[in-house]
Amino acid sequence: MHPPRIYNNAQPPLLNFSNELEFQQELSNHEHAIHVRSLYAIKYAYEIDYHDDVTIAFLNNKDTLLGCHPDDWVTNLQRSLAYFVSIEDYEKCTETKEIIENLQS
Repeated sequence: MHPPRIYNNAQPPLLNFSNELEFQQELSNHEHAIHVRSLYAIKYAYEIDYHDDVTIAFLNNKDTLLGCHPDDWVTNLQRSLAYFVSIEDYEKCTETKEIIENLQS
């Protein structure tokens, strides 16, 4: 059973693209939503002891997903932490650091 797809009101963005360049542009356009989504999806999965991919975004339609495997959660959160530091969102920095520490313990 998959956990709900909406975590802390952080819905997965829909990325529409037809080639690698457009994909990279969509990632850039939705950077904030992707990092917020990563934080809350991984945090929720950790809290409910869920050990499968979490959905980060939909690709071109709602049938194709960009997910994050549990083996990549810490690395993904470290990238999100760097992003939150860069935009000076210290509340999200604190939340991100806490979940990283929990995952590593």
